[in-house]
Amino acid sequence: MKRFLALILALVLALSAVGCSSGTDETGGGSGGGTEIGGVAIPSSPERYSVGGGSSGGNFYLVGGGLATVMNNALPDYFVFTAEETGGSTANLTMLQNGDVEVGISMTSSMYEAWEGEAEWTGGPMDKLRGLVPLYPSYLTIYALESSGIETLEDFNGKIIGLGSQGAAMDSIFREALPAMGIEPAQIFNDGHGATATAVSDGQVDAALLFSLPPFAAITELEATQSLNFVGLTQEQQDYLTSTYPFYSADVMPAGSYAGQPEDLDVVSEWNMLVTSSDVPEDYVYLMAKTLFESTAELEEVYKGMSYCTPENIQYFNIPLHAGVVRYLEEIGVEVPAELIPPEYEG
Repeated sequence: MKRFLALILALVLALSAVGCSSGTDETGGGSGGGTEIGGVAIPSSPERYSVGGGSSGGNFYLVGGGLATVMNNALPDYFVFTAEETGGSTANLTMLQNGDVEVGISMTSSMYEAWEGEAEWTGGPMDKLRGLVPLYPSYLTIYALESSGIETLEDFNGKIIGLGSQGAAMDSIFREALPAMGIEPAQIFNDGHGATATAVSDGQVDAALLFSLPPFAAITELEATQSLNFVGLTQEQQDYLTSTYPFYSADVMPAGSYAGQPEDLDVVSEWNMLVTSSDVPEDYVYLMAKTLFESTAELEEVYKGMSYCTPENIQYFNIPLHAGVVRYLEEIGVEVPAELIPPEYEG
């Protein structure tokens, strides 16, 4: 009988030891054995998320890939991010609304149109869009070959003008704005900004417009073989654009931004933002915001303009932030404007 009881006791102790060694430990190690971050439980396997960037050769393409790498390196137990080559702002916002990507880069002009839902490309208000982190401001950059003789917007009359991808916010805005300012191009050329720079070089396009934080790679590559003119705005043109389009601000592109721009240039600017969807869980967006706001050095290695990715610059968002972002900002003591708090945030 004693031997039988001893066997039962040994069996109980063995089962108890197995039970104590299984499952997730107190640090949330999960199956991957990692360390829980910010109180967010580690999933059984990393979530596979996509980042909508832009066309090859553009800043969105570069930054999208860099953001994916930074988050993959910092959060390997939580996510596997893949950067996607896309048509840019409008494509990214549409994919976010439809659930085809979880994160995407956009300019505030496209975000304004998407949120209002009045532009033809939107198909109605995109109510799932939420702000994640601010990226960097962009200047309106207007350039032409020096040999073209184009020095002002008025010189666009009767010329072929590149406005980036068809249907994107800048394309739709300047198709409307140029005639309103008394400027009538002969033709509008639509393609990605890298392809447009090539078309300018080949003489297929007379002048091109884009919003970018200098130096834009396709322009600097063009300047390696061609001399360029950079076109500024008059006070009247600045006033028209900023009063008509609330996402634009009067600004100055600093002298020396490009070889062909030795003096300050009066232009307008807007912001580029990282956007997500209200469908992405709050815990996961909290982790993304925390990681990106606390990875300044790594982000600047990707693109120098990412020095603007700071909590203070959330003020430039023109859509509500994600609840996970608000949670992080309040955790670090940053006051969030009431208009940026989404309805689903419970505090």
